[in-house]
Amino acid sequence: MSAVRKIQKKKEAKVIQLKLIKGGRTPDLDKLVHGLWTLAYSSLWNNREFSINETEQLKDLLSEHFENNKNCKRNFKDLVERICLAKRFVSRRRGRYISKPIDWLNINYKNGLSGTASWLEEVKEQRKAVPHYNEGITTLANGILKYMESPNIMVFLRYRRMLLEQKQFDLLQIFQITIINLQYIL
Repeated sequence: MSAVRKIQKKKEAKVIQLKLIKGGRTPDLDKLVHGLWTLAYSSLWNNREFSINETEQLKDLLSEHFENNKNCKRNFKDLVERICLAKRFVSRRRGRYISKPIDWLNINYKNGLSGTASWLEEVKEQRKAVPHYNEGITTLANGILKYMESPNIMVFLRYRRMLLEQKQFDLLQIFQITIINLQYIL
């Protein structure tokens, strides 16, 4: 009987448990993820409060959009532009909405941030024929990145003026709210 038990024990498979170790982001990437979260929050969910745990979970989802990307700053600017395109899409017609952040920021959710990649590609394609097409979103992306690198009043005023000259008032509002949140709140 004991021989049967030994054979049965040998046939059982061992369960290997893996631990997830957080902290795979570099300080530079962490700064970009924080800035991107601040912009997404400022433009899409500014009327909601998030706990520290929720915010960290959402930042982790955003950081997945940077994986396997060699140029993080270029990717940051593209993601900012895509968030702006989504904001404009929702604002254009009544009844449109952005999903919950936990879904919308998930890299596998095709109706979220991941789904906006094709929108930006269309904008870039259109820019080949019309160079200044939708240039406000690029100005905003450059302004947020530049402010994150050098947070001072001169950078703020420069990009504020550029958005005003381009008559991009919706993006100016997003820019200003994002700067306030970067500087004082989040």
